[in-house]
Amino acid sequence: MVRCVVESLRQHPDTKQNAVLLKDASGAVLPIMIGPDTASAIAGALTGNKSERPLTHDLLLSAFEKLGVRVARVGITGFVPFNDPKQTGGVFYATLYLERESERIEVDSRPSDAIALAVRTGAPIDVDDAIFAKSSVKPAV
Repeated sequence: MVRCVVESLRQHPDTKQNAVLLKDASGAVLPIMIGPDTASAIAGALTGNKSERPLTHDLLLSAFEKLGVRVARVGITGFVPFNDPKQTGGVFYATLYLERESERIEVDSRPSDAIALAVRTGAPIDVDDAIFAKSSVKPAV
């Protein structure tokens, strides 16, 4: 697994599609397209902006806390390319790795939701080696 951090959020100038950029220690970046609501949730967590009322990710973390569960890490664990040869990209899959005492729990997740939780908790974000090698963009030399 490749350990990454959230480098930034970006919006495509023409399509207005949002992307979260995950960066590894070498500077390579993995862009993952996300919806506007989750982009807003990640942006708010990155900047420390708090909502007056709990948003979905805050609510989930509050439930985790009351149940004695913590987010141990987030994994970007799968990628399925689009079937249409005219389209590039595909769908990423993620796993939330949770812990409660000595119990370990894996929960299927959208990458955007998992990243929103990781940003809120400081949990590490790991990307499958093969996915990162195939889908990341290397820094310009």
